[in-house]
Amino acid sequence: MTFLEVDVQGSDHICRDLMDDLTAVEDESDDSREFIGNAHTVTITPTEAIIVLNTPDVATNASTDTSTDTSTDVTQDSVTGAKTEAASNLTIDSAYHVPLKHFREILEDWEAFILDDQLDDPMADEDYV
Repeated sequence: MTFLEVDVQGSDHICRDLMDDLTAVEDESDDSREFIGNAHTVTITPTEAIIVLNTPDVATNASTDTSTDTSTDVTQDSVTGAKTEAASNLTIDSAYHVPLKHFREILEDWEAFILDDQLDDPMADEDYV
């Protein structure tokens, strides 16, 4: 899930905040919660978590000077020269819908992965301090 790699990354605090948001919606303390990350927006409702890719709108894309190599579907920014893969199949309306129980399980697994990685980090040993 790109959302975890790009938005949550190695932050157990973000995982915990998202799980707190889930709990608030599940126990009806709040109707919904929203998290806006680096590349995605997550809206948590009583029935599901909705993950949407943060993309600029069509008007913004039309006003920027970019050239597209249609054979490889790669866009090159004329100012920075950076090449990125075009997300032509994703639009502002496209969203990934995840049931709340499944979203919580995914976050718990990601948090366990993060915490396990922190415990295994050889640079975290006191010998290196």
